[in-house]
Amino acid sequence: MTAHVPLARGSVSSSSGGYRTRMRRSLLLGLVATLGLAAASVPAASAAPADAQAAAAPAARGATVVEVPITFTVRNVNRSLVPCAPDGATYHVTGSLVGPAAALDRPGGRVEGLATLYLHGLGFGKFLWNYKNVAGYDYATNQAAAGQVSVVIDRLGYGDSDHPVGTAVCTGSQADMADQMVSALRSGGYTLEKRAPLRFAKVVLAGHSYGAQIAQIAAYSFKNVDGLAVIGYSDTVASATAATAQRYAARTCGLGGKRSEKGARNYSTFGKPEDAAANLFANTNNRVLRSALRQINRDECGDLLSYKTGQTADLTYLSQVTAPVLVVSGGKDAIFPPPAGQAQAALFTGSAGVTQVEVPETGHNFTLERTHGQFETAVRSWLETLD
Repeated sequence: MTAHVPLARGSVSSSSGGYRTRMRRSLLLGLVATLGLAAASVPAASAAPADAQAAAAPAARGATVVEVPITFTVRNVNRSLVPCAPDGATYHVTGSLVGPAAALDRPGGRVEGLATLYLHGLGFGKFLWNYKNVAGYDYATNQAAAGQVSVVIDRLGYGDSDHPVGTAVCTGSQADMADQMVSALRSGGYTLEKRAPLRFAKVVLAGHSYGAQIAQIAAYSFKNVDGLAVIGYSDTVASATAATAQRYAARTCGLGGKRSEKGARNYSTFGKPEDAAANLFANTNNRVLRSALRQINRDECGDLLSYKTGQTADLTYLSQVTAPVLVVSGGKDAIFPPPAGQAQAALFTGSAGVTQVEVPETGHNFTLERTHGQFETAVRSWLETLD
């Protein structure tokens, strides 16, 4: 069943089916408590600035937040259901473990609650989830203050993680490496700076844009997650803007690509760099926009050229995802416009429960929009039903 929860407009509704009543009730009560929504209808958003609302909510929870550097050792192999050929080498993927101190202070390293591993999409990096340049926009810290544990990484080829040759990776190997990290979070098979690793009883996999496709493939290929969050992505609804950006990337890669930020060969941006502001943002603070555009990364050509193969596999296998699913879409997403979220949610016919949320007045990058507080609340309310 799909529970459709529009934020700050329309009505809250759900269709009949096998969705668990407890999950639906918990999600709706969480939204009511945090956003002040009525169960029958959702009033217009408050006149207070969205930035101020978002910054105030986590602070009220009062949790002490801990952020620790984390490193995963992964093999760039492909055992997923998406055919493609990576280089098979071993690399390091780095990021941060961010959570409330009380949840992470566990003698023996066993954490009975859940951790969520977040995968960024094309062009971005760990900073999408852990943004430090303007106060109030650090998604992982805001969620930690409200009790959630997040693992935010630079995927292979981005930021502080290793940068292979861009043709050495592909969509299937990205999904395999995501699953390796999920397993490591369960077993403690990773490194924390100046701390013993923790073993989490439950692990949720969340992805944004292309990161969502990777997360989906990992979920149906390995069936190793306790929840799947698909954020700003659709396999069946995309704009002409997305097609133009993909053609640019294919042409650039076909000519040999460019260098990554660390000098590795065979990389490209998804679309012309000068189009990034219009393509990726819709309702963004000017300071955030300027800062984020300076941090945009080039993408591996192997990923850019194997995306369509992954999409074909998704349409075959998404019905095999059995874990609970959250699908979040943006009302003003220039890449995956409405009804992208509804269309994607409809593909998860085998899931234990599907929740679909559309955040109004929101572009492609939810954590960096003025509406980021609404997005954080929607994800957190869903996560709380899984813990």
